[in-house]
Amino acid sequence: MVGEMSITVMREDEVNQLVKGLLKHSEPYRQRQLKTPTTHTARRTTQRDRELMECFRNR
Repeated sequence: MVGEMSITVMREDEVNQLVKGLLKHSEPYRQRQLKTPTTHTARRTTQRDRELMECFRNR
C-alpha cells in the first residue's frame, strides 16, 4: 500500500539516549531564554492613564 507509515518501537536505552542528546543540544538555547532582558519595554499608556496625567499635571 502506498503512503503506509511504519511505526518502530524504541527501546528504553534508545529513548534515554535521544532525550540526553536533545537536552545537550538545547542547553545553549535555554540559557539564552532564561536571561532577563537588560532594557524593559515601555508600556503603552491607556486612555485612563493619559486622562489622569492630564488632571494632575502642574499640581
